[in-house]
Amino acid sequence: MSLNPKNLHLWWRLSSLLILLLQSVTSLNPDGILLLKFKYSILSDPLSVLESWIYDDETPCSWHGVTCTEIGPPGTPGLFRVTSLALPNSQLLGPISEELGMIEHLHQIDLSNNFLNGSLPYTIFNSSQLQVLSLSNNVISGELPELVGNLTNLKLLNLSDNAFAGLIPEKLPTLPNLTVVSLKSNYFSGSLPTGFIHVEVLDLSSNLLNGSLPNGFGGENLRYLNLSYNKISGTIPQAFAKRIPGNTTVDLSFNNLTGPIPGSEALLNQNTEFLSGNADLCGKPLKLLCTVPSTASTAPPNATTSSPAIAVMPKPIETTPSTNTTGTPTQNVSPGGLKPVTIAAIVVGDLAGMALLALIILFIYHQRKKRYPKIPNINATVASNSEKKEESVISRQVADARTTTASLPCSCLTMKEEATSSDSDRESNTAVDIMAAHGNTLVTVDGETNLELETLLKASAYILGNSHASIVYKAVLEDGRAFAVRRIGECVIERMKEFENQVRAIAKLRHPNLVKLRAFCWGPDDKLLICDHVPNGSLATIDSRRGGACSLNLSLEGRLKIAKGVARGLAFIHEKKHVHGNVKPSNILLNSEMEAVISDFGLDRLLLNDVTHRGNGSARQQELLALSSSPYARMASSSSTVGLMAYQAPETFQNVRPSSKWDVYSFGVVLLELLTGRVLLERELDQWHEPGSVELEEQNRVMKMVDVAIKGEVEGRESVVVAWFKLGLTCACPVPHKRPSMKEALQILDKIHVK
Repeated sequence: MSLNPKNLHLWWRLSSLLILLLQSVTSLNPDGILLLKFKYSILSDPLSVLESWIYDDETPCSWHGVTCTEIGPPGTPGLFRVTSLALPNSQLLGPISEELGMIEHLHQIDLSNNFLNGSLPYTIFNSSQLQVLSLSNNVISGELPELVGNLTNLKLLNLSDNAFAGLIPEKLPTLPNLTVVSLKSNYFSGSLPTGFIHVEVLDLSSNLLNGSLPNGFGGENLRYLNLSYNKISGTIPQAFAKRIPGNTTVDLSFNNLTGPIPGSEALLNQNTEFLSGNADLCGKPLKLLCTVPSTASTAPPNATTSSPAIAVMPKPIETTPSTNTTGTPTQNVSPGGLKPVTIAAIVVGDLAGMALLALIILFIYHQRKKRYPKIPNINATVASNSEKKEESVISRQVADARTTTASLPCSCLTMKEEATSSDSDRESNTAVDIMAAHGNTLVTVDGETNLELETLLKASAYILGNSHASIVYKAVLEDGRAFAVRRIGECVIERMKEFENQVRAIAKLRHPNLVKLRAFCWGPDDKLLICDHVPNGSLATIDSRRGGACSLNLSLEGRLKIAKGVARGLAFIHEKKHVHGNVKPSNILLNSEMEAVISDFGLDRLLLNDVTHRGNGSARQQELLALSSSPYARMASSSSTVGLMAYQAPETFQNVRPSSKWDVYSFGVVLLELLTGRVLLERELDQWHEPGSVELEEQNRVMKMVDVAIKGEVEGRESVVVAWFKLGLTCACPVPHKRPSMKEALQILDKIHVK
């Protein structure tokens, strides 16, 4: 339980009494007893970094990760007190105990890159001598309280890559010794605080900060400022920019900033990418120049002051001839100088143009009706053309999904009685209604999507795919936004709070090569996951993959681009200490730029109640066998007998915990498929894994395996092909510890160039 300021004094008295009792039965000093309290709050210590922490020692100064300093008056012997606790990268799991903040002379706490959870105890903020607090890359949640203002000696604060939320404390910038602050990749919201006078490094990127840039921000001592990937809007104030030194790195990219960039030295010296992602921002150093507005001073003295929209409207034409000062009748001319005949011609021309536009729209409408005729029976089978030897994977998914939908226990998605279909479409154009069930609740989890349940219920949807436990739809809202909606049919999680916790944990991982999870819908029978819709289908369905082979209509450079995108996404997942566990072509989506975007991360926790993550190998084997027997599994092989298990590492069938090496193996199979155009069977991989198999004399054999669609591109690039092939084989090695990490695989891929 976290303490609040009201009962903090009582807790101190109880803790002091407990320490006295423990000291009566042990020789360990008070600092050591407090550290043991921290040890016993840790739920898991797989690396045994706390094994040396025992009661038998007089002081904790010899313990792993603990540093002591002699404290006492100058010239006299003092006591050795704990001044530093550093246990980064130790895989510790559990909360941070209140006792840690009671160590009197603690100067440094470094517990970064662990699995620490819960919220920060209030006692931490009473550590007046604390100078370094580094808790980055954990799963700590809650708010950062204003009590942080008590840490007057704090020099470095690193809470990045956690799950903190709420406002950034106003007292944080006022700390007199604080020079380095990193709160990136959290859920901090609200406006940017002011008064950053002493801070030199400030990283608040990838949060939910909004509002505008404040005039009183400060920044006189900044050397690095990163506010990218927030929701900051408005113009960049001149007062904000002029105080920042000219040699400071300033990253304001991917916000909602507008207007001209102030001509301060700090902003003019930035790279363009540090200001990109703001659609309405203009001026140097961006290539988008600001338009020069017209001013009233350029107009004639007698010019009209009416608005431009009114000023261009012709005034009514007088029906009677006017008379000049001499009494002579004048011609019937409009004040603007246009004759009535000219005005009539303009009106006739406008009407003719509108009529022509209406005819074009009517023609297009009739052409679309001819192209997409209505199918009267929704369960009608795909037309059996004698010249058509096999139907596409998506056509089979659509036909089977039409039958499956009626039998699923969920009632949130119901098929309409009309459908249209086209072989050229990657998506089924089967319209569906999203109907509300009693008690349904829609919850957004990304902190930025504005979506209401009523809006989702009005969406038209189209089937994208089907699996053994869920159906995926493309939902198009009335305002034109498109989402991918997964309807879960076999949902084991019975409590909404548990479901929400799992979904929020998934949504927290944000990366350009991962599909963004936006919201979920919870009902008694219906569970929906709402994600971004990725427009170009998946690697399994691109160009329909007819015949099952990977005869992609992609260049060698395009395939390498996809491989690097998948590697970046998986490396990020592994960096966050997670495992995807189901990497395959159908889960590798392609966006409008043909960049790879990985989907279905964390889905197994929701569909199977995290069975696979509990190490139940037999359950996983049954699941994979069920999947491989499904018609949707045969999507990436020249043989119909090769299915999803081709992408699964051999050890996944054993009773072991999930490992990042599973994903490395799957990536290796995909990497080889991108190069060869087909899935290599297990016996083929075994042949290549024989010692000395990929030597110089084997280059011709490797070159012959390249996909025929890119044969012309690989001529003269033998070194590229061999390096690609060897990396794929190394990743798909049957021995897990011989596989590289995804970070290492990405480093190798980055060195492969095809231009």
